Amino acid sequence: MKQFKTILLSLMVLVGSAAAAVAQEETVKLRAGSDGQNFLTDAKGMTLYYYTKDARGESVCYGNCEKAWPVFYAPTVSVPPTLQVSDFGTVTRTDGTKQTTYRGWPLYYWQRDAKPGDVTGEGVGKVWYVLKVPAYTVMISTSDSLGNYLVDGEGRTLYWYTKDSAGKSAASGAVLKNWPAFTESSFTVPSALNQADFATITRDDGTKQATYKGYPLYYWINDKQRGDTTGEKVGGVWFVIDPAKFPPTM
Repeated sequence: MKQFKTILLSLMVLVGSAAAAVAQEETVKLRAGSDGQNFLTDAKGMTLYYYTKDARGESVCYGNCEKAWPVFYAPTVSVPPTLQVSDFGTVTRTDGTKQTTYRGWPLYYWQRDAKPGDVTGEGVGKVWYVLKVPAYTVMISTSDSLGNYLVDGEGRTLYWYTKDSAGKSAASGAVLKNWPAFTESSFTVPSALNQADFATITRDDGTKQATYKGYPLYYWINDKQRGDTTGEKVGGVWFVIDPAKFPPTM
């Protein structure tokens, strides 16, 4: 009887270990790109993308768009140690289906990626990009009215101030309270952007501020959630940043 109990206990341990292994199987993985940087894939190594038009963290890709860019959904997300499960979430699409998100961005496949590691969707239409790790600190969002514009890694809109000059902020006091400085000091960006265009300056008060092509970057206090662009044209001196048209000719 004692031997039977021992065997039974051993079997239970084995079953428990097998179940744990299944539970821990990574549903999102990392793969090294040709540039040496890692990017997100599913469990089979198929590349995952973000859509710049999903500015508010909700998918706007339906119909023919969805056929070309199928939704990625994992009911339970397990990741390698270099990723954080807390960066992943789930949104409910307008058709009632679910979609997995990364740092608030819905995730997709590209129908023309034929095998693991393919990244043929990178840069398609200037609105589709792989998601690299470490995570992007500056990204591109897109709206029908504004076109492409810069946002931080969480989708919050970045602005520039026409009274600034390259390398120098003219905002202080109450202005700076309403337009807080973007203080990121390291930059990881999609392929549509040039990392060398980002830098930091030291403000007159000794604090740091991120710049794009030399111009300081700001948030707008009245933008309450990702995708808001209510600071556009405020006072005729604050504007979003279209990277393809910046800096404008003044």
